[in-house]
Amino acid sequence: MPSRSETVLTMPTGLLTERSLTQTSTQTSRRDFIDDLDALIPPPVYETQPQFLPLRMNETLSLRPCTPATGEIFVFRFRSQWQRVSAHDSAQWLTQDETRRAALLPSPALRYRYISSRAVLRLAVARILGCQPDAVDLRDDAKGRMVAQDATGETVLCADIAYAGVWIMLGISASYLGLGTSLPSLASSQVLPSSDSLLFSNQRARDNSVLSAAGHRSAIDHSNLALSESVAALASVSKGEPWYVFELPMPGQLCASVCSSKPLSTILAFGWSKRNDA
Repeated sequence: MPSRSETVLTMPTGLLTERSLTQTSTQTSRRDFIDDLDALIPPPVYETQPQFLPLRMNETLSLRPCTPATGEIFVFRFRSQWQRVSAHDSAQWLTQDETRRAALLPSPALRYRYISSRAVLRLAVARILGCQPDAVDLRDDAKGRMVAQDATGETVLCADIAYAGVWIMLGISASYLGLGTSLPSLASSQVLPSSDSLLFSNQRARDNSVLSAAGHRSAIDHSNLALSESVAALASVSKGEPWYVFELPMPGQLCASVCSSKPLSTILAFGWSKRNDA
């Protein structure tokens, strides 16, 4: 039987928010709420389950130059304290603009997380392209989606960064991709049973991955409020090409998804191995 983990999204995926969730609870039963949530999601089109290959984060260092195949995605999960990139290397690899942007962040923890994410992304792209990390150019396209290339510009990769609890998550592919994360909030846990709250959080992570991949990062729902911008963005996405979503396994109640503009075949997941050393 085909797996439900990978779904072709051809219309809005039913973005719900804590505000609408709370309002619903005063009018209908919890079971009715879940029925309503299911009704907002289009009948899914199932695809072949992509091959999920868990690897140690340190295996990033042994990546050989290669061009990701169509449907192949590299994902990375690590803590900002990952020791394989030193503070000196990070300072050397970031651009002046990135350094200024990090300095504007309101806390040392956020600054360290931002610097770590950009430095490790450069390291991973450099391994894939066969160049030095400080030669990797990270920039945004017209829709705000991140792209990466070396000094020659011969190969352009798509990339994304997301955060989930203590984890930094990166995605790299030859096609447009997006990462989405979510965590069941106190508001949803007070209204719904834990299983239903997790369902809501999974759906929000899927929605956010689609929005990121389609170039609607400003509409990603990081709050507990109803954001009309998110709904409008998802409606806009539904009029275009289909997107392919895969739910990434995460610890505890953390939820994460990766979305691609191409059918998924293989996910190389660095930092997901049970033997992980990061």
